[in-house]
Amino acid sequence: MSKKISLLAAFKITALISLIIGVQANASANNFYVATHGIQQGVTLHTFKLQALTSFSTPFPVTALAVGLNNDVYLVSGNRIYNYTADGVLIKSLESKSTVNYTGISVMGDRVYASYSGYNRGVNVRDLALNSVSSFSTSFIINAIAAGANNELYLASGNSLYRYQSNGTLLASITFSDKGLYYNHVAIMCGKLLSSYSGSQRGVSIRDLTTLAQSSSFSTAFEITGLISGQNNDVYLSANNYLFNYTLTGIQKQNATASQPALLYGDLAR
Repeated sequence: MSKKISLLAAFKITALISLIIGVQANASANNFYVATHGIQQGVTLHTFKLQALTSFSTPFPVTALAVGLNNDVYLVSGNRIYNYTADGVLIKSLESKSTVNYTGISVMGDRVYASYSGYNRGVNVRDLALNSVSSFSTSFIINAIAAGANNELYLASGNSLYRYQSNGTLLASITFSDKGLYYNHVAIMCGKLLSSYSGSQRGVSIRDLTTLAQSSSFSTAFEITGLISGQNNDVYLSANNYLFNYTLTGIQKQNATASQPALLYGDLAR
């Protein structure tokens, strides 16, 4: 009899743990991170309804950020890469040569990809503990980076977009005819590449993930400072002290203003 009760109790405990894990995973899937500047530099966590949940401050300006696999985030600033827990506890930091300037960061699987400029230009590949695995050079300054499946990387530079293998093999590239336009953010969504652009034009382009051919685009009245894909064939954008949610056809679904006018939003990650 006691054995049956023990088995029943064990089953209930296992079910409860599974439920808790499921709720936590679902909560994580419904949130995204925002780099903040101005009156407060650091990271904030928002729901896809644009509600601010939590935040933590950093003693440095966050250039770009990416979400890790263990309820953590990776940040770049100047010649340093940082790994923080979601509640702002520093796990590890890495300092590179003073001539290095990290411009973007992305995480896929057990790899962290950081783009850099300065004396050299290219992408550094690291494990989740920030140990160097490999790197490759580029002839251009990388404005943004997004890691995709099959060890592929998507890079933005000036008015060009690139698709690379993580070993440095160029797979595809496109250059927009307007030299006054520059791509500043890239994100991946369900077989599509999203890229935001500024300069002579402002907006978002939707492209084929393999060929980089554009299928559609929409304009915005503001310069985009952050871009991520949403959950429902939509995108989330940051600009100054605003967060926006748009459909891929350019219809604004929702927006939110920072609690203080001097709080500015930068890069986004999910």
